[in-house]
Parts: sequence; structure tokens; C-alpha cells
Amino acid sequence: NAKVIAEAANGPMTFAAQEYCDKKGIVVLPDLLINAGGVIVSYFEWLKGLQHIRLGRLTKGWEQKSSRNLGSLLGLTEDKISGLQGPTEKNIVYTALEEIMCSSCDSVFKYSQENRCSLRVAAYALTISKIAQTYREAGTVF
Repeated sequence: NAKVIAEAANGPMTFAAQEYCDKKGIVVLPDLLINAGGVIVSYFEWLKGLQHIRLGRLTKGWEQKSSRNLGSLLGLTEDKISGLQGPTEKNIVYTALEEIMCSSCDSVFKYSQENRCSLRVAAYALTISKIAQTYREAGTVF
């Protein structure tokens, strides 16, 4: 009786099960899309480890200057201006993750509708297309 199934593991649905769901009109949110959030946050952690700095450290000075400028424009006292804070590292990660996931989901849904295919086929087609584009840009022939 399910209307939507979200895969929560790496490739848990067989081809036959996907065909069955397609015939019954059951929407399957593929693992490739569902698991992407964890992979993205792991990538952010990897970048952070490479740089040996917090994610918000690069923008901290700019944000403080912007807060001071905004506060003075609004006529706030120094105490109130000092209370204005930029985003925490957690805010930065959540915001970036939301942007990437929403954009990816929108692309997959749009491709699925335009090409009348399952979300799984759409997700894989878009992924393979991005990989191919990266190889073309790098000048690699395959």
C-alpha cells in the first residue's frame, strides 16, 4: 500500500522490485539521492581537514564588519552591534547541504518528468552526465 519508498541503503532494491514499483505507480526515492546528504557532509569534513580551519573562519572578519556597518546604519549601540553574530559552522554546513540537496532533487525530479523515467534512472543519468562532462573538461577521452 506504500505510495513512496525511500531507499536507505546502498542499492537495496532489485531491478525486478523497481519494475514492480514502476508498474504500481509507487515512487522510489533512490539510494543515490537519499544517501547523498551524508556523503556531502563527509566531503565538507574532508575539506575542513585539508585546510585545518573551521568552515566559517574565512568569512568571520567580513561578517563582523558587515554587522558593524548594518548596526551603525540602524543606529544600534555598540552592545547591540556586538550581539549580532554571523553563522556558526553548523549553520554554514546546514545551509550548504540544503542548497546542494534541493538543487539535486529538483534536477532529478525535472529530468524524470521530462524523460518519463524513474527517479533512479534520472539520478544515474544526471550523475553519469556530470562525470562525462568532468572528463571532457579535463581533456580525457573515454
